Amino acid sequence: MYNKPIDGIYGFFYNHQIGKQVRHILIIIILFLLSSQALPQNTQITSFSKSKKLLLKLYKDHPVTLYCGCSYNGKKPNLSSCGYIPKKDKKRANRIEWEHVVPAHAFGQSFSEWRDGHPKCVNKKGKKFKGRKCAEKMNKKYRRIQADMYNLYPAIGEVNGRRSNYSMAIIKGEKR
Repeated sequence: MYNKPIDGIYGFFYNHQIGKQVRHILIIIILFLLSSQALPQNTQITSFSKSKKLLLKLYKDHPVTLYCGCSYNGKKPNLSSCGYIPKKDKKRANRIEWEHVVPAHAFGQSFSEWRDGHPKCVNKKGKKFKGRKCAEKMNKKYRRIQADMYNLYPAIGEVNGRRSNYSMAIIKGEKR
């Protein structure tokens, strides 16, 4: 029973060399199509400001900061709700900022405008600039990644500043 050859179109794909090649090509095409659809990407929003406004509305029913778990109202954190005590920058500690979990510096480095600048990245005094400002000005793909709401979370401004562009990592000895 198990040695019986498969008939019809299915037999073609399983029993013939050309059918096997076609089968392999179809599998590759299907895997490619599935993987390309699985990649999260922002295809609409190119404004970091617009993303922040939309996120304020989105988080309205669950206003809790990423790192400290403070509640917040609008753009103002309730520091006593999580016991956060400002360290140096009280002004920044008292506002909500939208934190890039993958720091802008990490994804920005892949853009030539960030690394090398662009001929159109010149300030009013004629001085060339590069980095975030140049990438924002010259590269739409960078702006989409920067505005990707899957990578933005509410954080106390001072914490966001102290995190800087450090990558996420497990800190030895930190209580879990």
